Amino acid sequence: MGLNYFYNSKYFKVKSIDIQGSTHYKDGEIISLIPEVIGANIFEINKKKDEETILELNWVKEAELRKIFPDKVIIKLVERKPFLIIVYKDKYFLMDNEGVVLDKIEKEDLNGYKDLIRVRNVVNYSVNIGDKIAKKNALSCVDIYKAFDSQIKSMIKEARLEDNISGDIVFKTYNGVEIIFGDSSEIVKKVEILKQKNFLNELLKEETNSIIDLRSPDSPVIKNSGGSIGSE
Repeated sequence: MGLNYFYNSKYFKVKSIDIQGSTHYKDGEIISLIPEVIGANIFEINKKKDEETILELNWVKEAELRKIFPDKVIIKLVERKPFLIIVYKDKYFLMDNEGVVLDKIEKEDLNGYKDLIRVRNVVNYSVNIGDKIAKKNALSCVDIYKAFDSQIKSMIKEARLEDNISGDIVFKTYNGVEIIFGDSSEIVKKVEILKQKNFLNELLKEETNSIIDLRSPDSPVIKNSGGSIGSE
């Protein structure tokens, strides 16, 4: 009887919930998903169920509920982070490194994501928030972009995935050069080629319709509409 009284006493009723690691959501938004926790006996809280409920939030990657006896709960979150921007027609969406679509962003807000590469042709439909896109090459665009030095990065306008068997990755510069990178193999070697004088000069031209083909890094080629104009 003594144990039963102790178990059901107010001593073990949850009085507070401490949210940690949340930057995208207000504490109240998370707490409102699990309203039964406040006032509940700490022994009776369904840890797994509440964690799964919180994981339904699009930006939440991991959620851990900790019981701090006698009357407190801590919820520790790990949030998803934008990894790239996928483009469909005139729509822009943030995607994380697992292919989860995090949010839609307006064109006028793109300047807030200057460090993220924009990638076209990842999808041929307007995605929904929370969708998971299984396109490995889209994520590879980021790996390649991060391998560029600051000078080359500043020249890159966007990337796209070609609609072919290999799904070639193509980067387009602000002055009109297209860099056919192919797949994500031999990234370092291909990037070093772009740093070579004749290739870098092509990237630095004021305006051009040149194509730099790096799919065979042992024989890279610079082309224009009239054909090959240089190679290494």
